[in-house]
Amino acid sequence: MTEYGYIEDGYLRAIEIKPTIYNRKREDGTVEAVEVSVEEQIAELPESWKPVELIDESQMISDDENYIIVAIPYDAGDCIKFRYERKFDRQRIKAEIAALKDSLASTDYRVTKCYEASLLGNTLPYDIVQLHSERQQTRDKINELEALLPEE
Repeated sequence: MTEYGYIEDGYLRAIEIKPTIYNRKREDGTVEAVEVSVEEQIAELPESWKPVELIDESQMISDDENYIIVAIPYDAGDCIKFRYERKFDRQRIKAEIAALKDSLASTDYRVTKCYEASLLGNTLPYDIVQLHSERQQTRDKINELEALLPEE
């Protein structure tokens, strides 16, 4: 695969160039298949287009689940290269918080059933100590994750 592109307003605009075959009608009415090589296509590109280096997948691995690696393109003169920046993964944290809140909400009915049973003097349908402990652990995890989020 050959990729060429240019950077405009901080964004990489790129295309993949590979041999292309198209049908062309001859003067006698017959059709012939014509191949346009990669080199021919590159020669037709504007001067501002440059080869784009492949992203180094080994650089995209983060050693911290709260961070992602972002490949930032830059013009290195004769080609487009990438520098790899570590960024806080705000979306992952927010998604985990939402999932934990959903999990907490899904056990609300157990608390209600225990409360009703206690008001009626009946045996509790769930182990309230264990239920409280599990829900508190979830709340603690939510608080821990929310503390990681910078102010918006």
